[in-house]
Amino acid sequence: MGIIQQYLRIDQSTLLRYLDNSQLLEDDLFSTSNSEKTNLLDIGKSWDGLFYVVTGEPLNNYKIVPPPLQWLIFGPNILDVEQDMGYGPAKYLTSPQTEELLEAVNDISESSLSDRFDAEKMNEEGVYPEFWEDPEALNYLIQEFRKLKEFLQLAVAENQAVITFLC
Repeated sequence: MGIIQQYLRIDQSTLLRYLDNSQLLEDDLFSTSNSEKTNLLDIGKSWDGLFYVVTGEPLNNYKIVPPPLQWLIFGPNILDVEQDMGYGPAKYLTSPQTEELLEAVNDISESSLSDRFDAEKMNEEGVYPEFWEDPEALNYLIQEFRKLKEFLQLAVAENQAVITFLC
């Protein structure tokens, strides 16, 4: 199977409900199939590679990346430190933080993603899932980058917060 990254767009009142009772997040996520959730983005196993080509750093160095790009995979706020979504607690970006992240993502060109893509170095750095020598790996990352950018654009347009989690 593997580790996948998901993003959930939510309004402010839903964020407040989840902050008050984080179990509601799990209840909402698992009550319907993912294909029925238009506010959920699954970028699959691309998360570590995506962080690398966007920032030039492996995710295990995320703390040296300045915000808001630091928040690309892990939002800056923890929803509930006791909750485990599979690989730790869900994190979130407020709607203003989501807007900051989108502005930073908008400054990233697809050609810069290509420039930072180095399959050998990514594999040496242990960038998950270590299949970067596949001829389609870069295209996969660019497609997932486009999806994430569109997702963030929708969140900003609707003044939404974003929850992030690995599962």
